Amino acid sequence: MQRQATRKQAMQKKRIKQSLCVGLSALLLGGCVSPQQEAWVTINGISVTAEGAREVSLHCENAISAKVERENIDATPQEWAEAMDLCMLSNGLVRKDELYEYTPILVEATARRINSDVPVMVDDVTRLDLVENDRRTLRFYHTILDDLVEDINLEQFNHVVPKIVAKNSCSVRPTAVLLENDVVFRYFYFDAEGAKISDFDVDISDCEP
Repeated sequence: MQRQATRKQAMQKKRIKQSLCVGLSALLLGGCVSPQQEAWVTINGISVTAEGAREVSLHCENAISAKVERENIDATPQEWAEAMDLCMLSNGLVRKDELYEYTPILVEATARRINSDVPVMVDDVTRLDLVENDRRTLRFYHTILDDLVEDINLEQFNHVVPKIVAKNSCSVRPTAVLLENDVVFRYFYFDAEGAKISDFDVDISDCEP
């Protein structure tokens, strides 16, 4: 009986490794295939070296294998591949060709991270109060603290501010990656009494030279 249990466990481990090889063809997992340098990126869109991706993948492989042994799980190769991808994502890595699919998750995470610090001053007179997210849209709500809307030259504001904001958004890699994956940044500005001053969008077209 003990021998049968040991044999079953060995076969289960073999099946796990086979499924991991199928699901992670970009990485070197126990001799599956050769790693590809550009297969994985961070959630900010930065390429990860094959060595860096392999280190994370081995951590995930060990964690999943331990869970299988502990809970005596019998899963399909597809389920194991999905578990591996989720583990990689939880460690900040995503397949480069799947970054677009995961972008709404990154948008939500971006809003959550920024909202943990608001209200925050973005310059001497402008305060960021809230960020909302909706799949591929981020909405930023600002207050201009030292002005009322009737005292602002709206034509000049709408000519100058969107260009400055777009330049800043396009020049920072984490936000540029979101823009490259069809995320729209929608900016709202209100005066010191809460009256709306202006709103505008920034998208990838605003990053073109």
